Amino acid sequence: MDMISLAHENGFAVTRELRRVEQKQLGQFMTPPAIARAMAVRACSRLSLKKTVRVLDPAAGAGVLAAAAVQELLLQDERPEQICVQMFELDGRLRPILKQLADRMRREGDRAGINVKVGIRIEDFLLSDVACDKPQFDLVVANPPYFKLNKKDERASQHLYAVYGQPNIYGLFMAACSRVLNPGGRWCFITPRSWTNGPYFSQARRQMLLRLHIDAMHVFESRQDHFTDDEVLQEAMITWATARSGNANAIEVSTSAGIRDLGESVLHTVPACEIISEDAHNIISLPMQESLPETRSFQATLASHGLKISTGPVVAFRAAHHLSGVPKPATVPLLWMQHVQHMRISWPINKKREHITANAETAWMLVPNANMIVLRRFSPKEDIRRITAAPYIGGSIPGNVLGLENHTNYIYRPGGLINADEAKGLAAFLNSFYVDSYLRRVSGNTQVNAADLRGLPLPSLSALIEIGRRISAASTLMQADAAVDHVLGVRQKVGVA
Repeated sequence: MDMISLAHENGFAVTRELRRVEQKQLGQFMTPPAIARAMAVRACSRLSLKKTVRVLDPAAGAGVLAAAAVQELLLQDERPEQICVQMFELDGRLRPILKQLADRMRREGDRAGINVKVGIRIEDFLLSDVACDKPQFDLVVANPPYFKLNKKDERASQHLYAVYGQPNIYGLFMAACSRVLNPGGRWCFITPRSWTNGPYFSQARRQMLLRLHIDAMHVFESRQDHFTDDEVLQEAMITWATARSGNANAIEVSTSAGIRDLGESVLHTVPACEIISEDAHNIISLPMQESLPETRSFQATLASHGLKISTGPVVAFRAAHHLSGVPKPATVPLLWMQHVQHMRISWPINKKREHITANAETAWMLVPNANMIVLRRFSPKEDIRRITAAPYIGGSIPGNVLGLENHTNYIYRPGGLINADEAKGLAAFLNSFYVDSYLRRVSGNTQVNAADLRGLPLPSLSALIEIGRRISAASTLMQADAAVDHVLGVRQKVGVA
């Protein structure tokens, strides 16, 4: 059994005993051997040869990635004289298997005539002296934990340079590790895709792109096929980068559904300017396997059409005493995201608290009962489209005003009205395969951020109105797709009705 398989089997034996909730709290999801090998092979292939190569695994777990890196370095035609490995792991229960792995690394090094030194630190890398120190490593390989942190958390405070809003801990790992690389050093992470887009990761992206140029990315298009032993429902990606000595002109991009077809993925070289935006947000768009409609022909945005997107103002727990499960003389309908389906609003659906009192106290959180587009902020993981949007035609349900719960977004025209065809056309476009593909490029989130939609390229207003004229306010997704395809000349991947 090679070192990678040994580490994986030992780690799986330990994590199998963890309760699911504990594993999620620790963010412990082991890297499968096939993925670890793929990460290490590419990371080590372009590593500048030195007498001593210093390797960091900042969230070692069972040491699978550290084992993969050492094994690959020992297999190189031109090998270093010494390999120094530093592993950090917060969970003390993994110390015995990391010590066993370290012994195995040293023995393998002896057989190859290479001195392998291994350090194990049972502590939080983000709070360590190493994370705040000067560059000292030649290779970083990591599968960091994934969970959100309070902005007041000590780790967030320690790495404020990478914090905007509520941080996710994996973004701090990515940014911190970019700071400890020697010039020409290699950096390789497997993470969720959400860091590529959105304001919460903007500072982390900025820090990484200041210090690294991205060489390659591999995108897993399935949510479950990359971590086969764990129930991970994240769209994941591997990113390889080099401590920058200049800007990368191109990035190699590959995709696979998961592990099984990892070896069959085809590389495409894409100009870096087509992947990394040149504005202050540094949004990273990920090409997918399926061909995308041409985006450059769409020059409009919500703002240029005079439209605005906002989040539903009703926060249920704060407005609880105003909500009701039955209609009353002073109540109006309250729309939750469950009322929003592709191309239609279904209300009521016998959900608790579908009504909200309309009075002076709640007036600020109610919206006019007028034409608009209502969207779910979150889409089910199994949904065929990233966006679920519906045209709402004013007066379809009773009341002069409506409540929109905080898990919805809505699009409206401040100081004006959206006509019915415009609402239908825009909803159809937002539900379309074009927009779904666009959002899957720029984000792995199931949350549809208003910021994502503000920057979404849109067709002309006349085209949206023409789409709306071809469908009813309760069209199926298939009918909406057909209308978008007909008007825009876009080859749609037809969805279900």
